[in-house]
Amino acid sequence: MASALLVGCFGSPAADADPFLPDDAEVACRAILPQCFLRSDWAELCARDPSVAVGHPEACRAAGFELGQPLQGR
Repeated sequence: MASALLVGCFGSPAADADPFLPDDAEVACRAILPQCFLRSDWAELCARDPSVAVGHPEACRAAGFELGQPLQGR
């Protein structure tokens, strides 16, 4: 079971797959990766921490955040 959780959190999703946790997920993941966050939480992290926005620009855009733009409402 633990290995399935690790694969789910750290695996490489297909290019067209949604890289975020579903809104009803109940998974504890401590990594700073899009797969470990709800879309809205990742967008907030991108807005709060410029190093995340610079390091993960595609995931931040997929979450609705653009570097240099204010965070859009949920």
